[in-house]
Amino acid sequence: MSQDIVIGVDLGGTKIAFAAVDRQGQVLADYTLPTLAQEGADAVIDRIVQGIEATSGFVSGHVVGVGIGSPGAIDVEYGVILNAVNLNWTDVPLAAGVRAGLKFDIPVQVQNDVNVAALGEYLFGAAQGVSDFVYLAVGTGLGGGAMSGGKLISGAQGMAMEVGHISIDPNGRVCGCGTRGCAEMYISGKGVLEGAREHLAAFPESPLHRSSLSTAAVVAADKLGDPLARLVVAEAGDALGTVMAWSVAMFNPALILIGGGMGKVLGDRLLTRARTTLATRVYPPMLEKLRFGWSQIEVTAVGAAALAWLNR
Repeated sequence: MSQDIVIGVDLGGTKIAFAAVDRQGQVLADYTLPTLAQEGADAVIDRIVQGIEATSGFVSGHVVGVGIGSPGAIDVEYGVILNAVNLNWTDVPLAAGVRAGLKFDIPVQVQNDVNVAALGEYLFGAAQGVSDFVYLAVGTGLGGGAMSGGKLISGAQGMAMEVGHISIDPNGRVCGCGTRGCAEMYISGKGVLEGAREHLAAFPESPLHRSSLSTAAVVAADKLGDPLARLVVAEAGDALGTVMAWSVAMFNPALILIGGGMGKVLGDRLLTRARTTLATRVYPPMLEKLRFGWSQIEVTAVGAAALAWLNR
């Protein structure tokens, strides 16, 4: 008897990652295609269908569902992408389009990409057995997901935990969303670069003057003790601590997980500063049993697969 599997799809601005995943969260096969968003939504949906069918062909199991993690605001009930800036999509019926294109009749579900990352940690990763936790993804940008009572918090438009675009300084750095001082402009790859540019003139001896400015250069300079890089990382930690404080006040989680490439690269220096800031901003009893950790799921499409498994 062949085992049941699901196909997880991580839809990004530049690539689409696919994974065939069993009920234990094991990746049995994976596949990648370019997004080519400039070709339009229909062409991208065709590629998603192609990738799902190709990935399912690599394994002998019975495909029982598809989960898709997408950037942007999402109507979760109908699987419609309401607005995804990096895809230039508005009101795209993604779930219906994928279902119509597949050769086999299976459920297709769509959720925000950070939300499915949280689901992946809940079912298969660092949050197993934890019904109340917050996941913060520190990458090129900043996103969040939250589970409360074992239920994913989505919101009316699938936009719950859009923590990257809460202003922590109304007079701060201009964000691409049109607001000033968004948390993302301080704690993310984008924010780290903005911080280095903002303070560069005040630190003429910094080695960052002598290198091509990049997140890698800032991280390397921080490890060497460069005062400019240390300031930028401290600002990032303070911003992350502020976001943590809002999350703790709203959801009273037992665990906060940090994921995303930038978060893990900055590592304990970032988290230590964030925890110090957090401790000054919330009701102290809420911190007594709060734990912190790092995400464990490395294959991004596993989170999307978790969406399909959660509803079976």
